[in-house]
Amino acid sequence: MKLHQRLDHNRLAEVLAERGLCEPQALREALQLSGHGNPAFAEAIVQANLVGDWELSKVVAEIYNLAFVPINVCPPDTRALEGIDLAYLVEHGLVPMGRCGSVLTIAMPGMVAADVLANLPIAEGEVTILPVVGSVVANRRWIEMNLVPKLHAALPAAASGAHEAGGRMSANEWGNIFDQGEANVQFDLQPDQSDTGES
Repeated sequence: MKLHQRLDHNRLAEVLAERGLCEPQALREALQLSGHGNPAFAEAIVQANLVGDWELSKVVAEIYNLAFVPINVCPPDTRALEGIDLAYLVEHGLVPMGRCGSVLTIAMPGMVAADVLANLPIAEGEVTILPVVGSVVANRRWIEMNLVPKLHAALPAAASGAHEAGGRMSANEWGNIFDQGEANVQFDLQPDQSDTGES
């Protein structure tokens, strides 16, 4: 997969601090916390109201010379989703906007690191990613409405399909695994009656 931009959160943080849009200490903390199960840097600073959504998008578009294409102004072509791992898109807030030959246009939630785009799981040959700057809020809203329901629908279907193909669990049994696991954890956390002197 080709990606010609080198997108970097540290550079973005420097510019935001230089322009007085955010306190440097808050930016440093957001950089340290981003990733590893936490929201990515751009999403984190918008969600924490450190920088406005559109203000962030404007800065990213300017410093990286990228187009600002909010999805509420330019709706995505859902055919661009074909062959792409939906869970990865949900995790990183990415919205595929459209395809033209081997070029795939992706709206970022403000900005993501270059490696997030470069590692996009796609079931095709050579693809060139054309990143555009999207809105954190609009991307997440679109993902919640369009991708999350597809993921939820696919999970029970996958479990059911495994059962029909000779698997050992039905969709209901698969779903109950989590309930049983939770019950076992709760049971293990109960104090041992023998330790309290009770019989």
